[in-house]
Amino acid sequence: MLAESLLQLVELAGGRDGAEEALRAQGIEARDAIAAALDSTHPDRPGLDELRWLAARALGAPGIRLAQKPRRPAGKNGHKRRR
Repeated sequence: MLAESLLQLVELAGGRDGAEEALRAQGIEARDAIAAALDSTHPDRPGLDELRWLAARALGAPGIRLAQKPRRPAGKNGHKRRR
């Protein structure tokens, strides 16, 4: 539900510039909500990718998990496999 609300905000804010301004106006308080939305299983992956990009521009990436690399699965003993 949170992810859908943020995606609607991006859509209704009047394009990328409006969405960036709306996210910037929310400030640091929006970071946790955006991180939770990006970690969600919402089916609109392209929309979440755009939200990630907009949030990184509007709020800055340091200290927030906006653009994470996918995690590798752990091996049988729980440690990451080395290549």
